[in-house]
Amino acid sequence: MTKTKYKITETNKFKKDYKKIKLRGNFNEKEFITVVTMLANDEKLPEKYENHLLEPKSERYMGMPYKAQLTFNVY
Repeated sequence: MTKTKYKITETNKFKKDYKKIKLRGNFNEKEFITVVTMLANDEKLPEKYENHLLEPKSERYMGMPYKAQLTFNVY
């Protein structure tokens, strides 16, 4: 991996979730690494990865794609 502004660490939960999502078949690992690197460099994410409504009629359910959720568990 390239040098980034923030250090990227993998928790056990992340490792388990990552393993599960890779088995789904629709996982683009190259795209995922690009997003993680952008976050680690404190760059603004493209609009397609921004927070959005999960249901068009409901304003209380905000979310993002599951792939992006893996990277946003900040403690």
